[in-house]
Amino acid sequence: MVGKGTYRTKEEKARIVMEVLSSSSTIAEICRKYNVASSAVYKWRDAFIEGGTAAMEHGRSTVESALTREINELKGIIGELTIANETLKKIQLTRRGGKP
Repeated sequence: MVGKGTYRTKEEKARIVMEVLSSSSTIAEICRKYNVASSAVYKWRDAFIEGGTAAMEHGRSTVESALTREINELKGIIGELTIANETLKKIQLTRRGGKP
């Protein structure tokens, strides 16, 4: 059994929160069952609900949004590298006596 103050994985937290939301047991009973502070469970529950609400409002999960941002950043880097590569090719060609 995991003691109070011990790190819990996101999967464990989600499982506990799902039990809180779907069970007829009280939060106090669930806290005793998993040996966790009620303040932690309330915090996890609120974050869980907030995350679900945010996904509904924006039509995307935060993971999807983060991936879209990362893709756009990488596209920008690729564009910058392409321009730098073309510039270096022109410089090299010019130094060899060719026309750019």
